[in-house]
Amino acid sequence: MNQVCLIGRITKDIELRNTTNGQGKFVSFTLAVSEYSGQKEITNFIPCFAFNNTAENMARFLSKGSLISVSGRVNVRTSQNDGKYETIVTITADRVNFLESAKNRGSNNSVETNSNINLDSPIQNRTSSSASNNVQTEEIILSEDESILWD
Repeated sequence: MNQVCLIGRITKDIELRNTTNGQGKFVSFTLAVSEYSGQKEITNFIPCFAFNNTAENMARFLSKGSLISVSGRVNVRTSQNDGKYETIVTITADRVNFLESAKNRGSNNSVETNSNINLDSPIQNRTSSSASNNVQTEEIILSEDESILWD
């Protein structure tokens, strides 16, 4: 079984691109994943790819510094450059979850999860107003069973 699960922050803004055959969309991004060894923090910068709906939703909702979880597959390939072999490791994201709201990202408070928004499904937006307290919310519908309110 080839499966990996990572939690980290996106290192730069997401740019949506077309595949070379023009049949789909993709994003490439680097995920900064920290680990701790004793008193020392070590950060690994892991190259990742996401395709189609996941890529489109990432480009729409995420930016540099966004905290996400990525579940996917490890890809390993070797190439020869000037007679030296290089091993290149990347992650292909099968599932991406948004782990914090934009308003929490700007603060130094502890991270409050936002119901793990799944970015793999097509998303529809609706805006509505509550008559009782005049608060406007945006409802993001991820599937028939799952919806999340943002304020």
